[in-house]
Amino acid sequence: MVVIPMLALAETVFKENQKGFSIVELMIALAILALSMLAAASMQYGSIRNNTSGNMATQANMLAKAKMEEMKNTSDLASLADGNENGIDAEGQAGGVYNRSWTVQNLGTTARRITVTVQWNKGSRIHTIRISSNTRGNGV
Repeated sequence: MVVIPMLALAETVFKENQKGFSIVELMIALAILALSMLAAASMQYGSIRNNTSGNMATQANMLAKAKMEEMKNTSDLASLADGNENGIDAEGQAGGVYNRSWTVQNLGTTARRITVTVQWNKGSRIHTIRISSNTRGNGV
């Protein structure tokens, strides 16, 4: 029977079955993790930016529709005139980023074409929503 000292056996097993990561493997894993987190942060930023832009466009559209309905429900077409409101918020009150204007064109004696435009600045770009409708007054 051959007797192997226990210390020699432990060293042999440890060298053959090493567990853990080398510094190179660790650095590669950290680089992959950093790149994936950067991509996720970039997607989050883009999502927030697009949600904000969509919200502003929706508010501008609602401002245009509200003015259009108000003008279409006017009973006296002769009282309709061009106009504008500058610096209004999403509810049409003073103190916002939106500028709303409207024009009225005669379509004969009994009808008018109303065009409502809402504009706002976002960054260096001017955004515009424009709607148009023909009316005979009283909501028609």
